[in-house]
Amino acid sequence: MKNISLNKYLKFGLISLCISMIFSACDKRFEELNTDPNEPSSTSTSFLLTNAQKSMMNYTWDEWFNGRRGNQLAQYWSSNQYSNESRYQLRTSITNSYWGLFYSGSLQDLQEIIRLNENSPEDYIGFGSTANQIAIAKVLQTWLYQNMTDCWGPIPYSQALQGAAYPFPAYDAQKDIYLGMLTKLDEAISAFEEGDNSIQGDIIYNGNIANWVKFANSLKLRVALRMIETSESVKATTAASEAISGGLFTANSDNALLMYLPGAPNNNPMAEDYKTRNDFAASDIMVNELNRLSDPRVGFYYEPAVNGGTFVGEVYGLDEANAALTAYDDVSQRNAQVLSETAPGIFLDYAQVEFMLAECAERGISGAGTAATHYDAGIKASMQFWDGNATLTDTDIDNYTASSTVDYSTLQGAGESWKQIIGRQKWIALYMQGIQAWTEYRRLDFGILQLPADGVLDGNGIPLRMKYPQDEQTLNGNEYSIGLGLLGGSGDNQDSKLWWDVN
Repeated sequence: MKNISLNKYLKFGLISLCISMIFSACDKRFEELNTDPNEPSSTSTSFLLTNAQKSMMNYTWDEWFNGRRGNQLAQYWSSNQYSNESRYQLRTSITNSYWGLFYSGSLQDLQEIIRLNENSPEDYIGFGSTANQIAIAKVLQTWLYQNMTDCWGPIPYSQALQGAAYPFPAYDAQKDIYLGMLTKLDEAISAFEEGDNSIQGDIIYNGNIANWVKFANSLKLRVALRMIETSESVKATTAASEAISGGLFTANSDNALLMYLPGAPNNNPMAEDYKTRNDFAASDIMVNELNRLSDPRVGFYYEPAVNGGTFVGEVYGLDEANAALTAYDDVSQRNAQVLSETAPGIFLDYAQVEFMLAECAERGISGAGTAATHYDAGIKASMQFWDGNATLTDTDIDNYTASSTVDYSTLQGAGESWKQIIGRQKWIALYMQGIQAWTEYRRLDFGILQLPADGVLDGNGIPLRMKYPQDEQTLNGNEYSIGLGLLGGSGDNQDSKLWWDVN
């Protein structure tokens, strides 16, 4: 019996030892066994940067937010079907979607770059200078926040992107958002390390920090000018002067662009949309103005109508029945270069900077130079950017800027204000940057835009803002209500003026 018991204990002991060894080995290899060898052990900030840059441009530039909103609010395009957006009935589902895409997509990716580099810089230095990664993220966040606040007004800003800390983020007054954007840009500009071009994942400037500094200063100038007629005019004037002295774009080679590639999913989203449908044509508002000025850009922006061979815009703002009556061949369609798979998305361009400098000169801002000189330079930069085949000579452009309908001093002598003169040409140059052009129309009040031919479906005229997404009413209802109060008690409608819209 004793031998049997001993054998039994030895057997059980051996089994226990084996089990213990197995579990010991498992403990040692647990982390290895539960790590996917095909996935990185930490987040790649280069991937986050690439994804943020591409997604923020895709969603700003596509057929929905730009085509059905920006480019129609700016009256660059007319709808030839599904035309309610051109009459200002903006789809709620699109507002819901893009609000979410901006916050939970691009802005969150950029915030994660900032968080990772601030908390564990040693883990992410391989993706480029910590200071430069953070600074680039702040510049891009400011670019998108400005687009958003200029569409909606008060939006979550100071409490946004902080997860569980603020699950129901408060809306900030637009004044505070603008002051916050200036602060964020100043932080970025002062932090940039120009000698280090090691940033990974940058598909705008390929890590060239000198260009990022110019972009940041040029964006700072835009932020400053947009608030320059508000109660913060002194701060805005100072910021504009600082931006000028800090160094702005000086040529089209400085432009902040997203260069799209042939083939989905990396081609221009407008080109991808055009492969299956054609819902837009040239707007008669834009075509008529370009024809009046004998502006060669009409041929860069649009195609001659097949029937007749001239540039003819479709009447802007037709109802769906009337829009459907227009034959495609009777009106000008969008130019092939606009619909090219490789047509770039524009974050900010040199032409816009020159028109901003012309405005600064009229406002007497230090370092701005002469208004007429910058005005002419803005027109030239626009023409050369869009003249893909380099058909225009310097003489051609000079003759245009010297014509009686364009020349700066002639128009001033005829009684036009500088806002009308600069605003008109800036609007022409901002083609395809629909949200920016609509914003400049609201700020400078330069005229030209007209009410839809078949009437407005929502509001009393050309919208002054977009309505908030309905999702905010249900998911963030208390803060949404407070945000409405920040609009000045005018309610969530398209006729409510924004903070900087003082005229």
